[in-house]
Amino acid sequence: MAYNVVRFAGAAYLLYLAIKSFRAKGTVFSPDASAKRYPIARIFRQGLFTNLLNPKVALFVLALFPQFVRPEAGSVALQIMVLATVLNLIGFCVNGSVILLASRLSRKMSAGKRAPRWPQYLMGTVFAGLACRLALASRN
Repeated sequence: MAYNVVRFAGAAYLLYLAIKSFRAKGTVFSPDASAKRYPIARIFRQGLFTNLLNPKVALFVLALFPQFVRPEAGSVALQIMVLATVLNLIGFCVNGSVILLASRLSRKMSAGKRAPRWPQYLMGTVFAGLACRLALASRN
């Protein structure tokens, strides 16, 4: 019973987000002139603290790294530092690529005149689809 209550509450919330996305005014790609601008240092600190305090990252590292650490191969601390550096470099490359791609797509889409609100409709459709899937899903 409790599972169904949480499931239907989640589906209702996703449906609410879908409706809110469909009704949103403006476009995703047009910057809001009234939005407050934050210094880059503050944005960096916020991202750093978010990542440092994220328990999923710690669990991922604790579950993944021991498989690749070999005590007989030398300093365990050094091996972990190398693995952490590789993980960060991969994350930097992947996230940087996503940022650059999103920036390029944003410029192209904001320059075009065709359907500037299609990302909102796409997001609303995804939320509605997830709401339906959640509402119709069985416990198995």
